Amino acid sequence: MSLNRRHKAILFLTLVVTGCALLAGAELKEALGFMLLGAAFAWAIGSDSASKFYSGLKNISGSFYKWIRLPLVMALVGAVLGAVLLYSHANPVLAIASMCAAGIFVAPLTPLPTQRVWLKIPLVLLAIIVFALATFGMISTDLIAANKYAERFGQLFAAASVALLVGIFWLSKGCNLIEKGITVQPASEIALTHKRAWGQYVSLFIGIGMLTLGLSLLTWMATGSWEYSPEKAVVYKKEDSNILTQAGLILLLAWWPYAAWKRILNREPNSEPRYLKRHQRVAMLAGMIFVVAMGLAITFGIQNGNDRLLTEKVSATVNSLKTVAEKIGAIKQRDLKTTDDYIQAYSEVEALLPEFESQIQKFKDVFQEIEESDRQRGPINIQRFYKSHNPEYLKNNLAAIEVLDETDALTRQEASAAKEMASLPAQNQPDFWKKDFRPLLLKESALREKALAVQAKEEALLK
Repeated sequence: MSLNRRHKAILFLTLVVTGCALLAGAELKEALGFMLLGAAFAWAIGSDSASKFYSGLKNISGSFYKWIRLPLVMALVGAVLGAVLLYSHANPVLAIASMCAAGIFVAPLTPLPTQRVWLKIPLVLLAIIVFALATFGMISTDLIAANKYAERFGQLFAAASVALLVGIFWLSKGCNLIEKGITVQPASEIALTHKRAWGQYVSLFIGIGMLTLGLSLLTWMATGSWEYSPEKAVVYKKEDSNILTQAGLILLLAWWPYAAWKRILNREPNSEPRYLKRHQRVAMLAGMIFVVAMGLAITFGIQNGNDRLLTEKVSATVNSLKTVAEKIGAIKQRDLKTTDDYIQAYSEVEALLPEFESQIQKFKDVFQEIEESDRQRGPINIQRFYKSHNPEYLKNNLAAIEVLDETDALTRQEASAAKEMASLPAQNQPDFWKKDFRPLLLKESALREKALAVQAKEEALLK
């Protein structure tokens, strides 16, 4: 069976999504699920049966169908948007990308059956209402998620609506122009100008580079914020027009390569095989650049969001550990003069040791989680851009864990020695302190110097 354009487009998007999922750390079974669902969807949408069904639907009642076509299409698109918002937990990249793609696919179905303004307005309003109802109707199937991400869903609905309009009125034209540039056209349909177009190729790739960079930055920030905290991430603020500004900027950047490509096609007609091959190669190269850049942006965004979560976990663990350590240190730094003072102080320290050891173990677990996350990411790892990814910094963290273990062991020895000293007669306690307890205090002093050196090195590495 030969693949038509619908097959190829959906399979291409499926491969891109699967690749991004694998780069982001998805399991093989999840990636396989993406591929199977995408292949099934491509088969259903691109099959001859789907085309015949659509043609038959149009022939049921030509006049009536033209009037209900736009509301039906908007209902379907709204249901898709609701499903994407619901099952992605309000992922902005998926929501906007899905609506851009939907706009491209449904653009041929959006022309109105009348030129009368007084009939157009009610039809458009009906389509908008149906789109909103279908979106929020799909979301309402899960009331827990609807309540949890209510504000986020509302923000993304506005952003996705703008993306849908951009897909219908702008991206669809760009796709048609790209398709025109990579397919054979009869010479009679082309003005044979045969002008040089190398300058336009340079302009094309500069424009693609700027557009890709802008979209990648927005994608990276949006994905990172969503991964970090979906319910807190803000798409746009109510008091500003950030969403319109971003949409306008993207349209302006997209116009550049669009205009350059259009001029190239006017100067190099596809009726000549050499021009056709050149255009196909350029389109393939531009597509690869865009897809790779967006894939990296999504991957780095997800990794950055996860790293922010881990950083918060590290900070919370360090603060808890620091709190317990400060309590123990405050007890040890009392003005201890008699053996009774030491016995009383270290009985209090012993009571804090279980909590101290628990916090040390939590710190080890978080550090191990960071190392495991780093190993799973492979060569594409945003942590390589962090100062904390410096091998010396990681080595210093291991040294800090070693100091903590030594401090815990030494403190436990001190508490045990203080308990043993308390069991002795009062006249024998001073000699025990000099012979058995004082050496532990000297070890503690040396260990404190070691801890200060580790801390100083960490501060130097982070500068």
